[in-house]
Amino acid sequence: MKVVVTGASGDIGKAIVRAFFSRGDNVAILYFSDEASANALAAEGAAPGLLCVTKKADLRDAEDTSRALDELLRTFGAPDILVNAAGIDDYNTLLDTTTEKWDEIFAVNARSVFQTSVWAAKHMLAGGRIVNISSVWGRRPAPCEGAYAASKAAVESFTKTFAAEVGDLGVTVNAVAAGYIDTKMNARFSKEERADFLSSLAVKRVGTTEDVVNAVLFLADEKSSYITGQILEVSGGMH
Repeated sequence: MKVVVTGASGDIGKAIVRAFFSRGDNVAILYFSDEASANALAAEGAAPGLLCVTKKADLRDAEDTSRALDELLRTFGAPDILVNAAGIDDYNTLLDTTTEKWDEIFAVNARSVFQTSVWAAKHMLAGGRIVNISSVWGRRPAPCEGAYAASKAAVESFTKTFAAEVGDLGVTVNAVAAGYIDTKMNARFSKEERADFLSSLAVKRVGTTEDVVNAVLFLADEKSSYITGQILEVSGGMH
């Protein structure tokens, strides 16, 4: 299988890439700024007969994203699986959120999902899989997460709509709504905030990147061909 992963420099993105490596898939890593990290990750998947490539793409820029995808099609080929794991946050009230920051968050978190998904679906053969990484905040907006939450709500709406449009092509489109996962993005929370959050979970632990990866692999598997337009929440039973 040929797999394209965006946001592969993040904790969840790296774990997803490594999981597909372990399956023996060919993987294309899309990154923005950390070339050394992307190359190091690609080196982990180096094995006889396997193809692993890296491609720089500024997902904030629609033209640069299109350029990168066109180049990837020539050098890597059409994907069988696309995982949109790129995402940025801005922990701020909406009153203090600038229009520039709002646009940046939507460009990376939502518009890039539209661009990469349409590109992938146009070139996938029957049986293609698209998995978008969303967040529980997309359906449970919280103070200081307004722009991020809105962008993830957009991703989930897009997921359902696009699934309905490309189902007859044999392409499924689903999303994983991640809860409180142990990543650098969530490291900003204090010990007290962490404890308060855990109290709202049925499973009293912080989620791991592997929890998200397992859901992604499930939705990307050929056995999940009758599942599409779904948002699979991986949140420890958040309530």
